[in-house]
Amino acid sequence: MLERIRRRAAVLGGLLAGLAAAALPAAAAEIGTLTVVSSFPPSLYEPFRAAFEARHPQWRLRIINRKTSSAIDYVRSDRGAQVDVFWASAPDAFEVLKTHGLLAVLRPRAVDAPKTIGGFPINDPDGHYLGFALSGYGVFWNQDYLERHGLPPPQDWRDLTDPRYARHIALTPPSRSGTMHLMVEAMLQSLGWEQGWALLQEIGANAATLTARSFSVVEGVARQRFGLGITIDFLGLTYSAKNPHSHFSYPQGGIFLPASVAILKASPNRAAAEAFVDFLLSAPGQELLLHPEILRMPVSRRAYAQATHPNPYHLAAQNGVVFDSKLSSRRYGMVNLLFDHLITYRLPQLQETWRRIHEGEALLRAARPAPEQAARLLAEARALAGAVPLTAEEAEQAERAADLGRPSLGATPAPSQQELERRLSEWTVARFERAMRLAEQALQQLRSEPLRAADS
Repeated sequence: MLERIRRRAAVLGGLLAGLAAAALPAAAAEIGTLTVVSSFPPSLYEPFRAAFEARHPQWRLRIINRKTSSAIDYVRSDRGAQVDVFWASAPDAFEVLKTHGLLAVLRPRAVDAPKTIGGFPINDPDGHYLGFALSGYGVFWNQDYLERHGLPPPQDWRDLTDPRYARHIALTPPSRSGTMHLMVEAMLQSLGWEQGWALLQEIGANAATLTARSFSVVEGVARQRFGLGITIDFLGLTYSAKNPHSHFSYPQGGIFLPASVAILKASPNRAAAEAFVDFLLSAPGQELLLHPEILRMPVSRRAYAQATHPNPYHLAAQNGVVFDSKLSSRRYGMVNLLFDHLITYRLPQLQETWRRIHEGEALLRAARPAPEQAARLLAEARALAGAVPLTAEEAEQAERAADLGRPSLGATPAPSQQELERRLSEWTVARFERAMRLAEQALQQLRSEPLRAADS
């Protein structure tokens, strides 16, 4: 901070000296403000702030830091008229703003990058936002913690459903994290709507806690509050570089997506906004992404010539998962709402339901012969515990019909959202009660089965 003050003072002093030499009235030069709304952490935006202001001392970079969903709401509110740039990881967030007509069309920049990664466009085909970095999603774990609890590192997303991980996983609700929203949406798209929700709910049942922000997942794992968590690669890799006992991996079927930048159509300082986009996509801006405190993957292929960082273009070619951001944007609020009602708001019931199902399935595997009725009861309980109340098409329809949003503190949601949430809550409560009854019936049969066998 002190260095920035000195630098600005030096610039101002030079300008004043020039004015005096020209025999003009001395006046303090104004430093313009570039306002950026971003979901990125200070570890990323502070180095970029310093580098940008060093190159452009006539502008001061003002960062408004918000979670992705809150950042979208901020830009869409009356305050959005004062915002120049939207800067975030989630492609669907940009699609939401684009759909509402809030983004300006950008001129293309000359960057050594392909048009797509894993079939996904790096830049918006319509020119409303440009990719400047790439993000992958995976699992971060603490090796000391896993060894202490006798747990293996996971290799695949499905490994996280293993009951051995119960109370050892940290997650963040997608309504509070754009990173987690992308993870949830990627699973729904790669596995299908019903299977994706079933997997997410079984993973959620193993959660020790649901953190308020995605940063808390990696912090908690690094400090051994939890054993492992789902996170974005730059957070996992940054912590891994500092702690040899922490590790990050890309599970099979992972995705890589662009982190992007856009200029708001109502930008009050368009010249500074264009200069900021230019800097992000310049060679110095791309190289800055590889700084040990940032560890983001540039879109420029040249940046990987000397980098020890994983090459996302090579990794993405092995996965074959294509992400549809337009589909994601059409159900953005509904996916967040469903996750909250199926997992966040009902975590204790979710945990207990799956504990009984897993216990019953373990007894069923050990039983010889396996009781058919108990097997049917557990299969029905599993189907109920992983069910979702709406089809994918109905979720899109509900998104359009209900005025969904995350109201500010103390505000009341729209009546349409209140009614939708009431129905979701009733459905979820009834579903858990039915699933737990079925699982308990199966457990009673399985626990009594050895006694009957002994009597015979």
